[in-house]
Amino acid sequence: MEAAFRVRVSTPLSVGWYDPTLVDPENPLRPASLKGVWRWWARAFVGGVLYERGCLRGEPGRVEVLRPSRREAEAVSRAVGITLGLGYAGSREAASSKFRITTRVVRGPRVERARGGPIYLGGRPVELQRFKLLTLGKPPKTVEYVSDGEFEIKISAEGIPREVFTAAVGILAVALTLGGVGKGSRKGLGSLDVVYASEPRHVKLAELVRDVKRAVERLVRDDCGGKPRGLPPMPVVADAAVEGVKVAQIYAVQKAQFPDLHNFFLRPQRTRVLHGDYRAEDDLRKTLSAWALGLPRSQRGTGYESDVERRASTIMLSYHGSGHIYGDGAFLTALISGDWPRRITWSSEYAEEEVEVDEKKIIEAHAAALAEFQEYVKKIGGEVAKVWP
Repeated sequence: MEAAFRVRVSTPLSVGWYDPTLVDPENPLRPASLKGVWRWWARAFVGGVLYERGCLRGEPGRVEVLRPSRREAEAVSRAVGITLGLGYAGSREAASSKFRITTRVVRGPRVERARGGPIYLGGRPVELQRFKLLTLGKPPKTVEYVSDGEFEIKISAEGIPREVFTAAVGILAVALTLGGVGKGSRKGLGSLDVVYASEPRHVKLAELVRDVKRAVERLVRDDCGGKPRGLPPMPVVADAAVEGVKVAQIYAVQKAQFPDLHNFFLRPQRTRVLHGDYRAEDDLRKTLSAWALGLPRSQRGTGYESDVERRASTIMLSYHGSGHIYGDGAFLTALISGDWPRRITWSSEYAEEEVEVDEKKIIEAHAAALAEFQEYVKKIGGEVAKVWP
């Protein structure tokens, strides 16, 4: 069986090469990077099914509020690796992936260099927070990125049922819609417009997510006879709520420019838009909740840090042009889970404060971040609408 996607670079793409600051000029879209995001979303869909069936409740971690138990982590890995055929490293039933993914350049990519200051998007200079961080230094570091180009992604598999192939390819379509590839991919960089897909064909995003979720539900047979209880211990795609807040939410954003949306994750930009002053304090700062946008969030000794080396935000942005067959504009996805550190330290030039994190605090921090994002979008002239569930 085979499936094919034709994708076009929508936002600056920097996947790295033998040197992470360089781009492979022959084929900047590496299959290994696609496999990574594909597998991440497969875990989220499988985890969602197990969570809704009471099979994924987690346990207190040494440093995390919640983490999957050993048995739960094994169940997720088995379902992703064996049931969906994406490869399993378990000691007794290790299996390589049933899928082969290849990429090919269709239209030559344009490789640019960022070296501090603005980068070029659509021929015009723009300031993007992530590239500013990547090029920090004296002198500024140089990072290559792709600003244009088209690629073909081919998926092939042998020896698996048709319904498994369809579910796995559907997960990749969701991954390409709700996330990007490479550096800054959770903040809208590396987004790819799917301009053609052999499957799934032209469907709206809500239908795509619903269909993929149902397909995974049919394949994953574990059922613990229970219901969700508290936050999931990992990011999941599930139609369930805790304290009245959905653990998975997808929003569509229209009439907003990509640089403005990308820079929401930078506090001075947020406060400049929301309060007219980059030095002002927004609600995320007042409540010490900006860690929900990812850890670490520190620079020059100030910001948020924890015992966990890194916890990427699962409030994720993607951005697509009019050619994307599953819907254009931006998408913001929020997957709320308990795998955050119990203690986070916030430091300023003058003080240091400990933030005690529990499930209630996680829910409140994500709610504050989503509310601030919606207000921010309105201030820049955009519109936000709930897509799923």
